[in-house]
Amino acid sequence: MAFSKSDALVRYLRTLSPGAVAFSGGVDSTLLLYLAREAWGDGVTAVTFLSPLLPEEERTRIQGLIARFKVRHFWLKSFEYRDPDFQKNPPDRCYYCKKHRIGLARERLRRRRIPHLLDGTNADDLNAYRPGIRAAREGGIISPFAEFHWTKKEIRTVSRTLGLPTWDLPSSPCLATRVAYGQPITLSLLRRLGRGEKLLHDRGFKETRLRLHGNLLRLEIPPDQFPRILDTRKRKALVRDLSALGFPYLTLDLMGLRSGSMDEVLSPKKRKG
Repeated sequence: MAFSKSDALVRYLRTLSPGAVAFSGGVDSTLLLYLAREAWGDGVTAVTFLSPLLPEEERTRIQGLIARFKVRHFWLKSFEYRDPDFQKNPPDRCYYCKKHRIGLARERLRRRRIPHLLDGTNADDLNAYRPGIRAAREGGIISPFAEFHWTKKEIRTVSRTLGLPTWDLPSSPCLATRVAYGQPITLSLLRRLGRGEKLLHDRGFKETRLRLHGNLLRLEIPPDQFPRILDTRKRKALVRDLSALGFPYLTLDLMGLRSGSMDEVLSPKKRKG
């Protein structure tokens, strides 16, 4: 099943040359880039948006993947964080971010005579709250995995079969998703959240989210790691260092790490919209 679907998708990709892949270094875009290289050979181009929303650790990892794939790649500086609509942090914040980025990418690709821009949106994303998908549709972005009904599970399975290092990579949404809707997003805040999560990563907590609600910082980690973080010495050091970053109140979320927890406060109607 996996490779028959892969072959069909590669054949489809050949009809889209010349094209470019919006590459975040995640599970979806990494497999898409791999398949695009199969379809386009040396003609493949990868585009990565460079902004304060992208943690420094992710930049280093993306550079390693590009070196491995040996494809043409360029960083595109984006300034979505300057958009007043984005800064207000409404529930459809991702729409404004993606709209800004698509505009930048289209201008660059136009100069390179590359008409097609692809992203890694998959079939599961279509059933989740993803405001950015509306911007992608308006901007003419092609989402092959969604069109061919690939689920996240299938993407991970094929990635593992192909030996891609991202097959079991946890999701890593942008830093703006750490801020409660309605709380203004600032450049300083994004940087402090990024430093806070790096601090946790450096201490061995690789899967973590710091979610900010006013002055309260909510820590999400897998429940099986609760004993480690509640160790008296580790806990005191963590409180001290996060307080030094300007976060006076810290709490541990007993529900543990989960994707999209900020969306849990949205009504079903809002999520559909």
